[in-house]
Amino acid sequence: MKSFVIEITTKMAPNDYDDDDLSEDEEDDMEEEVAAPKKKRAGSKKNSTKPKRNMSAFFLYSQGFRAQVKEENPEVSFGDIARILSKQFKELSPSEKKKWDKKAEKDKARYQEEMKTWVPDEDEEPTGKRSKKAKKDPNLPKRNMSAYFLYSVEIRPTVKEENPEAGFGDIAKIISSQYKALSDSERKKWDDRAIADKARYERAMESYKNSH
Repeated sequence: MKSFVIEITTKMAPNDYDDDDLSEDEEDDMEEEVAAPKKKRAGSKKNSTKPKRNMSAFFLYSQGFRAQVKEENPEVSFGDIARILSKQFKELSPSEKKKWDKKAEKDKARYQEEMKTWVPDEDEEPTGKRSKKAKKDPNLPKRNMSAYFLYSVEIRPTVKEENPEAGFGDIAKIISSQYKALSDSERKKWDDRAIADKARYERAMESYKNSH
């Protein structure tokens, strides 16, 4: 079975994600992707005629590749799939990124054109500007990482050095193969690190909540 492991740069601590090259809107989209889907509240009525809101380049990319990433990583959680998509999107070539930017621009034009002629029904919400999202708090603790991700962070530089001609996907497959071949004792080491990182995150979140 094919497998894809997110490649995470090592210029930050193992429990950090490199979001410096994402725009603020894309970071917001990443947060929405990582967040678990919210259950629809009972009795809530979905607008039936209002045009579907346009999506960002990142959301369009995620929509196009989510099924593939999920199929190639059946054991990966919802949040980790979102992070894989985010990493893939950030490492697109300029020409590939431009393709998704154009799709986003086209979708925005579609939405704006449809909104010009939309007339809300009496039971539908009126048109209005989208409420601006609150800026992400830089002091918010970084999410904990799984054993799979922690292993990838540490082993990736070595794999890349030993396979200088390997592409993004090939390096990911090598990392995945090595991870699956770990002995029970080695696997336990990474599981223990993941448990420790989860405890770190929970402590940090508790401290964060108490200070706000």
